[in-house]
Amino acid sequence: MRIINLTVPFNHTIIYDYYSPRDESLIWKELNELSPVLADKRATGDPRSNGMLGLSLDWYYKDDRTKSHTLQANRLIYSITDELKENPFMKYLDMANEDLTQVNYYPDGSSYAHHADHATISAVTTFWKVPKEFTGGELKFPEYEYTPHMDNNTIILFPSFEQHEVSTVIGKGRFSINQFYFINR
Repeated sequence: MRIINLTVPFNHTIIYDYYSPRDESLIWKELNELSPVLADKRATGDPRSNGMLGLSLDWYYKDDRTKSHTLQANRLIYSITDELKENPFMKYLDMANEDLTQVNYYPDGSSYAHHADHATISAVTTFWKVPKEFTGGELKFPEYEYTPHMDNNTIILFPSFEQHEVSTVIGKGRFSINQFYFINR
């Protein structure tokens, strides 16, 4: 795990090789099992989605979160808050009293229009099989003309009010796990 706290163009943190090889393998197993139940986000009422498929893990596993390795592994963030302290915005992570997790898959030709999230902190973890079978699919912050370098198994944490988007994916295999941290929701 390599943690980089950045201040330009805004306070954010990028963590490369976020999940251990074991966790990553179990997350991939879960992503493969969930693929048939992912729904078109536009059909579920999200007009910003252009062909993206997704699923709220909190809803899907509402009866027993322990059945999801992803929902168990994503608790890792709470054990590394000391390493995030160089990013002053991450102090809100210790104050979060609710979080939500969703899985997204971007098939060929899909994208996600610019938007801000309705949370305090947003986290996006990118996943794809190596070798990568797509181009595009970059997370972008259009207000700053900023596209952070994201590898497979990389998480970026940023203030939810920052406008962001996902560029059009050409090819197949781009997944993301998105987490939203709330305070006093």
